[in-house]
Amino acid sequence: MSAPSEPAPQRVCLVIAAHPDDVESWAGGAVAGLAQVGWHVVYLLCTSGEKGTSDPAEAPDRVAARREAEQRAACRVLGAAEPAFLRLPDGELEDDRALLRLLTRAIRVYRPALLLTHDAVTPWPPYTCHRDHRVVGRVALDAAYPYARDPLSFPELLRDEHLSPHMTPEVWLFCSAAPDHYVDITATLDQKIAGRLEHRSQTSDAHALARDWRRRAMETGAPAGFGAAEAFKRLTL
Repeated sequence: MSAPSEPAPQRVCLVIAAHPDDVESWAGGAVAGLAQVGWHVVYLLCTSGEKGTSDPAEAPDRVAARREAEQRAACRVLGAAEPAFLRLPDGELEDDRALLRLLTRAIRVYRPALLLTHDAVTPWPPYTCHRDHRVVGRVALDAAYPYARDPLSFPELLRDEHLSPHMTPEVWLFCSAAPDHYVDITATLDQKIAGRLEHRSQTSDAHALARDWRRRAMETGAPAGFGAAEAFKRLTL
């Protein structure tokens, strides 16, 4: 399957991810395709990836600043809006009420017609999926249903900020070990790879990365009859 048909101008796709580069790695082609047909795609990054360095002497705030700059550049390549950062501690995310409130608030602010986030139920890779990915995917789904929908959940959002309830009709889960929805990214594969390569601090060999991600996209697309694809678990709420 490809992107939702005939999206209205400025229809919103909200992408909630744990770290910079998560989205480009697993959903960059879909993001680029949505943006090309008129969707307003906005990222919410729960952390700034400040532990994403091999240098033990490097200051975390410096790593975070670099990775946020890389994420902004990647969003420009893919046609997404300026990303938002919660700047929560990298590697220390918790499935708690604080994160649930933040993500519920984001859904009410952006009011997406489509939510993209991590698969927390059948994650890939099994057993060794990054804990932050699992936490973000689980809490993002909980925020979408039922908390963002129900007016008595976090009532201060409505009372104090006038953020009315919102029901997100559709969710695509990336990094899934049980995908059932394939997005044709043949036309946006080069754009996806270019976006991923903006994360220079996370790329040891740009040529190998481009080769490997191209091969993976082709392998993912083959069962669906696409030249290249990304795979998601699709939910309707």
